Amino acid sequence: MFNGTVSRAALLAGTTLSLALPLAGAQAQEATTVLDEIVVSAGEEKIAIDTPQAVTVVTQEQIEASQAATLGEILDAIPGVTTINADNPLGQSLNMRGIGGALSSDENRMIMQVDGVRSFFEAYRSGSFFFEPEMFKQVEVLRGPASSTLYGSGALAGTVSARTKDASDFLEGDDTVAVRAKTTWDSNGNGSRNSIIAAMKPVEDIEFVANFNYGRYGNYDAAKGEELGNSLFTDLSGLAKLKYTFGTDRDQSLTASYFNINKSGNGLYDQITYEPMFGYADQEISEQQGRLTYENAFAGNDLLDLTAQLAYSETKRELDDITYRNPWDGQPAFGLEAEYVYKTWQGKLQNTSQIEFSDSALAFLTFGVQGHYRERLNPRLNPDGSTSHGASSHPEGESRMIGAYGQAEVILFDRLTLIPGLRVDYSRLSPGEGVSLRDDVSDTAFSPKLAAIYELTPWLNVFGSVSHTERMPVIDEAFTGGGFTDLGKEKSNNFEAGFGFKFDNVLQDDDGVRLKVTGFHNDVENYLYTTFDHMAGGAITTAIEDVRLQGVEVEAGYASPTWYGSFGAALTRGDNLSDDTYLESVAADNAFISVGYRFEDYNLDVSWRSNFYARQDRVNSADSETGGYALHGASLSWLPEEGWMAGAEVRASVTNIFDKAYTPHLSGTEGKGRSFKLSVAKTF
Repeated sequence: MFNGTVSRAALLAGTTLSLALPLAGAQAQEATTVLDEIVVSAGEEKIAIDTPQAVTVVTQEQIEASQAATLGEILDAIPGVTTINADNPLGQSLNMRGIGGALSSDENRMIMQVDGVRSFFEAYRSGSFFFEPEMFKQVEVLRGPASSTLYGSGALAGTVSARTKDASDFLEGDDTVAVRAKTTWDSNGNGSRNSIIAAMKPVEDIEFVANFNYGRYGNYDAAKGEELGNSLFTDLSGLAKLKYTFGTDRDQSLTASYFNINKSGNGLYDQITYEPMFGYADQEISEQQGRLTYENAFAGNDLLDLTAQLAYSETKRELDDITYRNPWDGQPAFGLEAEYVYKTWQGKLQNTSQIEFSDSALAFLTFGVQGHYRERLNPRLNPDGSTSHGASSHPEGESRMIGAYGQAEVILFDRLTLIPGLRVDYSRLSPGEGVSLRDDVSDTAFSPKLAAIYELTPWLNVFGSVSHTERMPVIDEAFTGGGFTDLGKEKSNNFEAGFGFKFDNVLQDDDGVRLKVTGFHNDVENYLYTTFDHMAGGAITTAIEDVRLQGVEVEAGYASPTWYGSFGAALTRGDNLSDDTYLESVAADNAFISVGYRFEDYNLDVSWRSNFYARQDRVNSADSETGGYALHGASLSWLPEEGWMAGAEVRASVTNIFDKAYTPHLSGTEGKGRSFKLSVAKTF
């Protein structure tokens, strides 16, 4: 736990005030906190504090308030979640509850999805997430493997589920057209980001939204003006979504959407750990997704509520003018040009039934099937003009998966909720060019769980869960080294327990206090990890027989019509039980606190936020230790309702006010120095 000293209690990495205003604006007026946000999932509609799992919901208002340039800046202040290289749009990775690192396929241990479509990109030492925050209206973070039932086996760390904006988010009343323009300036790197959104509803049953974003940033500075040469980039992205509602009761809808994200710049080949030995390259990173979703609520029929979805996605990292050369022969180690590509077709069919057994017993039953076909390519242009396919750390191949799942949510006497679930996934891997093995490999994963939450009193609930999930090796792990390694499945047994408090009218009328505490214990057998072996000449994947992860996460919030605030903290311990050493993928103990005040007569919010990271000395080498530090920031938002500025949104913030020098644990890149941000938005 925190020991009270600055070196142990003064903690956090690169804060950008990610959630500095989570309770501002309309939320403060309604006296709701982050734990009152609605969780979007199967079964009965519920809020975060009333779920038997650690869930954090980041709303559109919070995303706007954060002034974030990357998804990592939004997620980095959620207890139990750490973004590796949060400030770099050319490559970020996530760590959740001690799982996640730059050098391994940890994106398989957590699931990232957008509008129900899984996003996946894994490239050794490169980062995996490149999203544009302006596209999102909500992001849910479900920590722990209990989310495997609905989202996919192998989610040992958890799930991040994002939803893009809809036309209805901007149209009010009888409006048929709305246009929103926004611009943001950042002093650190002299960057600017611009966005325009057009929403239309030409007839009652059709709505359309289009979003276009453009940004340009120079290299940002660490503390004391030291320029970091790994952040120069240009960002171009867009989203289009068309929804048609039909049926006698207007209970059916068909939604077609497409987005494309493109980021380009010159940076280190190694995006995560800041290793100059890997050299620089001109880079272009793109992600596109096309989706078609059919929904039918079957009005009047509680047994049917159907969703069918088909999607295609492609994530690509293209490198040109690569400067790194092998020291022993002077030849390009990665080729003159290289591409890292994932192409995925995926589909899902899901139905939820509502069954009322009696006045005191209600059940929601969710069943579904889900599958994907994924191709991984890694063509490399050689000096002689030939093309090679893959490398020891980036083998080519194909992946096929088909899964079936079921979950029941049984509510008894409006106080006890039981949630059993089971998922079974079958996976088959096929080697690509450059892999010596020519046979397919396959396996099956099982993921059962049981969760419960009980309302002891109107102000106190207790909850707990037990879950087992299995993760099958992916292309990177199975074919690393140019052959096949029979690594076996990872198996996780996770236990969680906690409680939630909720009080209203505490210090004044219309205020509220919320508190949720979650403890977890996760034993993982056959834990796979990837390292660089100089003797072997590349990356290799091996297994740790037994790993233990355990910790505590705390979330709290206070809101009134004027004052608001939030608190969060996470403490995680990870141990390699096979040889009695530490698991070095565990983030430092961290905490944050924010407080704000709303001047109702002026529609003005001001807030202060302090973020802390403890010294991380639970490592196996002194070189891996990082010191503790604290970062502070302030922000202001003005949302006028009258005059010529009515409907506008003006936000300003300063992060790392004291220009503190720091390097986040798990990252090799120094964090941003002091930065001033200003954004102006208006809906017409």
